[in-house]
Amino acid sequence: MHRNFFSYLSLALLLATLAGCSKVQQMPMREQAAIAQHDRANAARQLAYEHFVDVDAAPDKVATLYADGLRACRAAAAACTLLESRIDSEPDAAASLKFRARPDVVPALIAAMGKQAKLARQSTHVEDLSGPITDTARELAMLDDYRSRLEALRNRAGNDVDALIKVNRELAEIQSKYETADGKRAQLAQRVDTDILNVSIRSDRQRPFWAPIRRSLEQFGSNLSQGIAFAVSGIAYLLPWLFIILLAAWAVRRMWRRRRR
Repeated sequence: MHRNFFSYLSLALLLATLAGCSKVQQMPMREQAAIAQHDRANAARQLAYEHFVDVDAAPDKVATLYADGLRACRAAAAACTLLESRIDSEPDAAASLKFRARPDVVPALIAAMGKQAKLARQSTHVEDLSGPITDTARELAMLDDYRSRLEALRNRAGNDVDALIKVNRELAEIQSKYETADGKRAQLAQRVDTDILNVSIRSDRQRPFWAPIRRSLEQFGSNLSQGIAFAVSGIAYLLPWLFIILLAAWAVRRMWRRRRR
């Protein structure tokens, strides 16, 4: 009798906890919006910076500038991370680099690639992440509070298997949501603590006048052979249609002659 009473009591506590959480989650949208607006107004602004730099260089300097950028990032050690890199030699020498670095390292990276080239354009995009960071922190606090209640309820369940199964299932779901929100919080914090630097190195503006003409002459043979190949393929596609058109014209002409007779 006492054991059944304890089971009913544990189940009632579980349902009460779930209902309490549901009430929190089912708060009217107007009240949720007011709370969110108040939190965002009081929170410090969290800004994420992304820089864009275009570098004009001579064709024979592109590879050197590319190597200088990689070397400068490696010299900064943990303060700089290479996210993307690419270098092309045809048709025009070009390269691109993308870094994640501390704000104090960004000027050094730009200067390393501007020694032998001209900075054609530089811009910065700023994103205010105060709202997402505040929302994520509030979500983590709610999940942590709910998880603590569930753990306390599990300790009271004792040997009640049904109650333990329900509580552990809910705890697993809450833990998964907590880890997801915590990962999002870490990403947002990283975006605020570090800057993104996008570097584009181009040589098309400083290439010699005769470079395109020389390239066209060098590719004349391959372009000619490719054009002949396209023409042969076109004739192969047209031959069946030409046969059908001639056959149709012959049939129409024969019918027309019969009608005249």
